[in-house]
Amino acid sequence: MRIKAITIENFKAFLKVKIESNENFNFIVGENNIGKSTILEAIQLWKSGYDAVVQNNGTSFYGQNTPRYLPFDNLFYLRLSTINDIFNNKARKKLSITLDFNHEEIDYSLKITLEKPGSIDTYFRVKYSVAPFNRFKDKVIELGLNLTNAIFLYQTRPIFHSIRNEPFYNNAQLMKKISLGKSHEAIRNKILKSEHPENKFLALETRLNRVFNSNIKFRWKNANRQDHEFVKITIQEGTKKEIDLSLIGSGILQVIEIFSTLEFISNREHCLNILLIDEPDSHIHANLQSNLIDELRLDTTNQVFLISHNERLINKAEDGELFFINATSVEEGIIRSLPKDCYSSVSIELASKLLGLTLEEKEKIIVITEGKTDKKILEKAWTKLNPAIECPFHFIASGFHLDDEKKNGNAREARNTVEFVSSIVNDIKLVGLFDNDREGNEQLSGFRTEIFEPYILESITRKHITKEIYGLCLPIPIFREKFVTSNKLTQRYLVIEHYFSDEIIVANNLKGDHILDTEVFDINGDKNKFADKLDDLEPVCFENFKLIFDKIESLFVPEEII
Repeated sequence: MRIKAITIENFKAFLKVKIESNENFNFIVGENNIGKSTILEAIQLWKSGYDAVVQNNGTSFYGQNTPRYLPFDNLFYLRLSTINDIFNNKARKKLSITLDFNHEEIDYSLKITLEKPGSIDTYFRVKYSVAPFNRFKDKVIELGLNLTNAIFLYQTRPIFHSIRNEPFYNNAQLMKKISLGKSHEAIRNKILKSEHPENKFLALETRLNRVFNSNIKFRWKNANRQDHEFVKITIQEGTKKEIDLSLIGSGILQVIEIFSTLEFISNREHCLNILLIDEPDSHIHANLQSNLIDELRLDTTNQVFLISHNERLINKAEDGELFFINATSVEEGIIRSLPKDCYSSVSIELASKLLGLTLEEKEKIIVITEGKTDKKILEKAWTKLNPAIECPFHFIASGFHLDDEKKNGNAREARNTVEFVSSIVNDIKLVGLFDNDREGNEQLSGFRTEIFEPYILESITRKHITKEIYGLCLPIPIFREKFVTSNKLTQRYLVIEHYFSDEIIVANNLKGDHILDTEVFDINGDKNKFADKLDDLEPVCFENFKLIFDKIESLFVPEEII
């Protein structure tokens, strides 16, 4: 069973749009805030509505005249400030999501409609048409399934640690954990469920070994399931020390979480297993992402929907698997897959802000900033310090959106942009500028080693091996030396607002809490509002920014040959 198409009406980013999905993999790319994540949320919302109309016995749906409701509090996976933000047209208090399924050349179109009753902000009324749902039910029963387990939905989420004291769960409790987005709290139980009497955890270990290119071994440390309260499982990688599962890194843990879940549900035939992956490059190490996709492809029981800006992952898409969302496709109301020979044009449009530069702009040093406020501050600093000199830099805020005011970039977006552009242009000077904090340094270290020079902890720069493209963390002003501990990546706190004096920071309500009772402090408050008030400051207030401009220019000065 597979999803053939998804139709979304009046839900968040979409007034009405239809996505003609691929039966195996769906790589979804596009500009920021265009609606990529909305597609994954729509699938989840449909499943929540579907579950609400299934009777407890799992063999039939409630009658159309039986009122069914979906509490707003249950929709934890939706990014909403208020309940009305769920509607694209807020005047219409109704939305619908239709999933068209296909099984053995037969289509089943199941439409879930949610209505908000009047001024009530606590729940939605769930509506559906009985006839197509009962037709689907008859097929499910014929296949030996029930309505509850015929469709399994799982979205991967970042995991930063495993709970050490994890109690034993039965299958129903495990499914409940997964449906509530708490799958990581039962990771030991899922590993245990994958055990086979004759070969222990071999099936799961084999999948992980292919992803990690290593030898992973699990060991169950309980004597039995009756005399212990908590599940005890250890892991050993190659010849490394055997350790408890709670002590491994988040990247490895994330991959284990994915495949232990898939092993848990993979023994059911004919059912639909939907795997949602939102930007794996944000929580899975770059070296593992490609292997992860290859391994997922080996399991034909799953249908995958994956969002990414990562060029390497986009290039993993096969013919008919890449879906590019832009303003045109949203306006037309139809999103279809692109033929493989068009994939390069997707790369071009994603980087259109850079590729659309004039010849005059290309002569300048292109500086990619983490966000729009960094861009505003740097542009104003140059104007204040050099009012009669044309700026040698062209600043661009990270994030794939043509309107700078709508960009919502960050350090990861800046790195992605620099890497992406480095693969498609040759004739520009470009710098990705990062805060000199933990996140900024982690992104600097995350540049691909095959195309960038090695990362050195004590250095603030990384250069492309063959091109004039750099990653650069903010250089440290003398009066902020204590904000960056040179030999510890985790003790770095310098952001661009720290280039202003304490007096200016305090006067604009930007000073945050002190860190560990030192003079080092965070920046809080409305950074965008501050960036819009820079005209009120005298040129002397920007003196420290000379350090940034000089450092950027020095990157492109040829070394003197002696």
